[in-house]
Amino acid sequence: MRRQSTPQEPRSVDDLSHTSTTSRGIRGTISKTRVFGHGHWMNTVSMVEELSALQPLGEFYDTMFQTESQSHHDEIAEKVLECKQLARNVKRKRPSRACLPADLYRSFPDRRVMDELIEIYFATFESCYRILHAPSFREDYKSYVNQSESARGPFLLQLALIMALAGTLHTDVNIRSQIMSKSFTWIHIAQTWLSAPLEKDRLTLEGIQINCLLLLARQVTRIGADLVWISAGSLVRIAMQMGLHQDPDCLEEMSIQQKEIRRRLWYTILEINVQSALDCGMVPMITHTDYNTQPPSIAINDEPQDKTQASTSDGIFFQPLLAESLPLRLRATIVINSLQDEPSYDEVVALGDELALACGKAAVAIEQVASGTDAHSVGFASSFCNHLLRRFPLCLHYPYAVKAKKNPMYCYSQKVCLSAAQDLVLLLEDDTYHRLLLTGGGMFRDLITWGAMLIFLELCPEPDADMSMFARKSHRARNQPLLQDARRVVQYARDRMWNGETNVKVYVCLSMMMAQAEARLDGLPVKEAISKALHGSLGVCHNLLKAMAADSSINTTDPVLDSWASTGIMMPLFDDLDTEFDFLGDGNLDMSFLDNCFDL
Repeated sequence: MRRQSTPQEPRSVDDLSHTSTTSRGIRGTISKTRVFGHGHWMNTVSMVEELSALQPLGEFYDTMFQTESQSHHDEIAEKVLECKQLARNVKRKRPSRACLPADLYRSFPDRRVMDELIEIYFATFESCYRILHAPSFREDYKSYVNQSESARGPFLLQLALIMALAGTLHTDVNIRSQIMSKSFTWIHIAQTWLSAPLEKDRLTLEGIQINCLLLLARQVTRIGADLVWISAGSLVRIAMQMGLHQDPDCLEEMSIQQKEIRRRLWYTILEINVQSALDCGMVPMITHTDYNTQPPSIAINDEPQDKTQASTSDGIFFQPLLAESLPLRLRATIVINSLQDEPSYDEVVALGDELALACGKAAVAIEQVASGTDAHSVGFASSFCNHLLRRFPLCLHYPYAVKAKKNPMYCYSQKVCLSAAQDLVLLLEDDTYHRLLLTGGGMFRDLITWGAMLIFLELCPEPDADMSMFARKSHRARNQPLLQDARRVVQYARDRMWNGETNVKVYVCLSMMMAQAEARLDGLPVKEAISKALHGSLGVCHNLLKAMAADSSINTTDPVLDSWASTGIMMPLFDDLDTEFDFLGDGNLDMSFLDNCFDL
């Protein structure tokens, strides 16, 4: 049973949203038209601006990112500008908006591939996000196979979104490429269907399922991933309009199966909401007092089963485990992203201890499942569940982990965050989850935002530290595991470029930071090492983008989808909004803090 109270009641959402900002500055960052609390990755930059450990990068950054209006550009700046133009050319090929094609099913792959993708989806994403009722979906799929022409539109959208999600995880690179080339259009088609003026056929559990699949697919494929919180808020309200926030026992008579489906969907929506709120630097706009729906059980039939059971013959399910900590994580997200109220450090430690307890309890449960299940089948589920949970203490402690570089009082937070960053690196060891991290946005890029900064801060000694030969040798020996993690992060950033990432700054900046760390540990000239890394990594990015642009210019997706994308009534949905986002789009990464903390 879900706990009905907590030691301290959080401030109401109305209080948080209507607090005046005129009395004092906000706790967060303002970028363009948006405001971000401390849970947003952009604050990883602003919070390290006074540290001296990162020094000689500033002048290279100025060289790389001269504004396009400047009349003179050196070789580096010119190549960066060319990379940006190539990235624009790649994105220009992506579709925008039109109506639902009548023959959407003709764009689907052959039966064998569809069967494989459906199995992959139910074995992976459904482990934590219980969106579809497997027996019902399989029955509909069987009918679709027998008579594709008469398949209902909503089911076709579900099937398309499932393939867009599972396509990123398929072991066959050719199938991954084939599905990814179509998934952008499938996602836009689904968004168009949901964006139409609301009709009764949207306010159904099937419509809710499409919404959930769409928001997850947008994060996995980096289509509007940074804007999912906005759509998740709308989904919460649609679900509340349909009464999902009220436990089915309080509603009209329905079967046990229907009750469980409603509970699973509600907790999936809450999970999407709290994760996207953390990513977006905003509060979840809902607390545990706003709903009374009980956590779901494992039961998939009409007969109830043990709620502590984490796996069945149909798969591994960790949603009940996640649901148990949802009230706590909702409260933590409000604390992390509050733009006005700054908690005391004692409050942060107390809340962090609660989160650590929840993570530890989950780890024990996951190990129990893994011990009695095939390790390969539990790998993705355990990685996904751990990632969904452990990013909360990381975001909570991060500001204080940075302060620990100057104030030893916060060393506990530094220890917590470094451990969390290394846990993120461990996610790369699961091959299937690794493929998801290569393509995803939102939470799936934690490793190159939160994790990378913590690892490199730990590797870089202070400029006035003892750097004698013995001290360097000792420091390198102690930090050898961390050096290996740092190299894996840099390689991961490069691999993301291979998998469609169009922003060069991530890989270039991480390569420069890696070169700086190794040069200091080896007693070599730091600026020379950074310059060499800059030229080498930028050249790699330039070649990758040229190949990507050439491939997109000759690659066609599908006649049905091409026809939809060229209807003439298209308008951008997410691409322009999200790809201009400062770190992962064409906009300049705001690294103005370099002017102050790096010795030019």
